[in-house]
Amino acid sequence: MKSNLNINNETEGWQGFSLEELRYQRALNHVRIEVEKERIMSKTSQMYNRSAAMTSSTGNLFKKLSTGFSVLDYALLAFQAGKQIHKIYRFFHKK
Repeated sequence: MKSNLNINNETEGWQGFSLEELRYQRALNHVRIEVEKERIMSKTSQMYNRSAAMTSSTGNLFKKLSTGFSVLDYALLAFQAGKQIHKIYRFFHKK
């Protein structure tokens, strides 16, 4: 209780902020808000750029692989896949 009385006694002579001080504080807070908005926008744009880079790099990898194969490579891959499918089919359909 005594501390409250001391605070009240100290503030008795205080007349409050002047109009100039209020304007300054308002401008300062506005600048802080704008800085935080920029920081948040920067972080979100970095996240979107990273996710876009990941998907584009995966797409580029597939594109590089598909253009690097010749017709013979595709034929060999199809033959190997067919052999594996045939083995699995025979395993499940034994007499």
